[in-house]
Amino acid sequence: MIVSHGNFAALTRGLLASLVLAWLATAAAAQAPVEKVRVWLSSGVVRLGDRVALMVAVEDARASEIRALPQVKGLVLGPLPGPSEQISMQIFNGRQTSSVSRTWAIPVRPSEVGQYVIPPFEVVVDGTAVRSAELALNVVKDMKGEELGFFEMRASSTKVIVGQPFSLELVFGFDKALTASTEYHSLALSWWGRLPGLLENATAASTGGERRRILLNGREQIEIELLEPRTIRGRPFITLRLQRSFTPTRTGTLEIPTSFFEFGEIVQRGGLFTNFQKGQTYFARAPQLALDIVPLPETGQPLDFSGAIGTFAVRAEATPRDVDAGESIKFRVDWTGAGNLEFFTPPDPARLPAFRDFRVYGKTEQKSFDRRTVEYDLAPITSSAKEIPALPLSIYDPERERYTTLSTAPLPIRVRALDGAAALAADAQAERFAQDIRDVVLHPAPRDTSAPVGTATVLGVLAAVPACWLALRAFARRRFDPDAPAERARRRARKQLARQLSKATNAREYLDVLYTFLAARSGETREAWIGRRLREPLQGEADKLRALDTVIAELEATAWGGRASNVARERVLQAADEAVRGGL
Repeated sequence: MIVSHGNFAALTRGLLASLVLAWLATAAAAQAPVEKVRVWLSSGVVRLGDRVALMVAVEDARASEIRALPQVKGLVLGPLPGPSEQISMQIFNGRQTSSVSRTWAIPVRPSEVGQYVIPPFEVVVDGTAVRSAELALNVVKDMKGEELGFFEMRASSTKVIVGQPFSLELVFGFDKALTASTEYHSLALSWWGRLPGLLENATAASTGGERRRILLNGREQIEIELLEPRTIRGRPFITLRLQRSFTPTRTGTLEIPTSFFEFGEIVQRGGLFTNFQKGQTYFARAPQLALDIVPLPETGQPLDFSGAIGTFAVRAEATPRDVDAGESIKFRVDWTGAGNLEFFTPPDPARLPAFRDFRVYGKTEQKSFDRRTVEYDLAPITSSAKEIPALPLSIYDPERERYTTLSTAPLPIRVRALDGAAALAADAQAERFAQDIRDVVLHPAPRDTSAPVGTATVLGVLAAVPACWLALRAFARRRFDPDAPAERARRRARKQLARQLSKATNAREYLDVLYTFLAARSGETREAWIGRRLREPLQGEADKLRALDTVIAELEATAWGGRASNVARERVLQAADEAVRGGL
């Protein structure tokens, strides 16, 4: 088998990628069992004599079992039932896969009133024992307070596409007439942070009403928002709110168990916030909420689908608008709305025919739950460009239940030609192509008119063959031979960089090593890189070259300007690797 240099490099990269993936799989396998087990109670508060269940869910495991259940005085756990199985679709980092989950609903029967702690117990997942989380259960004699308080739990939608964020709003409160005697407030959310197939999204803090802190599940404090009082049954009620956003990662029915808001008076205080004795307590209940998580439709999905799911708006701006050909324009695009703004793939203008009159030098991104901002670095290459074209984004709109395209509005610009300047690379290439085809012979001479080849011609050709072969061989060794000295130095540059950095002790020595590395990777002299930035000579990905530029700038400021620096060897190597991936 003959392996070319390109095929050999590709094969090497493939083997390395396989080894890395194998290592990652091994590491993931070592951690996976802990992440696969979720344990929660069907209710954190139960009236004596009512039913409650201990729920255990194991995700995507070949084999799983529950060992002996814990013994808790005042509670009877069991008997252990058989698990129910559910096959669902999951989405993670844009990849959709199927999985099997097993769920046990273990009955819990309290025999007396009190606050109980169910200790951790072992669940065996694929041969590895995993200890469950500790759970709290409040058993009460009765639940007074339904008429004195309220608790509502609602989702932004009861039908959600897997991978589509949704918000959950909990609004609760109590009769304002109880304000003087109501000092204790607590939420009992047995499902909080425990439901399988659900990821909590990071959201910005609300800038609305006053913020307060209350107990959550009797063990931690959580911040809530105080709203304007609400009128219920003709009486004013103190109103509180808790909002969170989640992303479902698998299909099926998502059941959020019954939740409780507990409020009452404190008859004796201790030294800590949770060290007190409760007096009369009341409970308001929010019933169980079920959401239908459905897969993303395949019918009608366009080839350029970005992965964006939601209802979005887009706005674009560009500065400056009046430029010379080749001058940079910052093209900023903001996508806002409700959806997976942090996870879709933004469009690449360099791949769109509409942007053929522009060169794209790179982009920077900012992500948040409710906004995605991408700033493209564009440069018009011809004065015929009159506008920045519309930038399309292929999305799925769950409200209209169809795929659609969201585009920016075209932005008018003015581009001035550069008088007497050299043509830009794209124009120069087109001009060279035009010059090359001028001497093409459209009508070749007939074959019978060709002159016979003389003896002198044959001898001249034979004499020139060795010289041509030597010239081609030398050219090939310089340009294409993987064993050529320059190419060997290029391949060894990263290894040499790591070795020499381990011996460097100050910023000047770091710079010297980096200049040698850049020279080996580029084929230029090391002196050519002094005071120069990577993005000047390279046409690579600007965002991947920026890290090494920053490192070099900091080292130069330290070496020649006396500025303090904490550039570490690992950071230099990481920036060098990123630059190599960016085109160095």
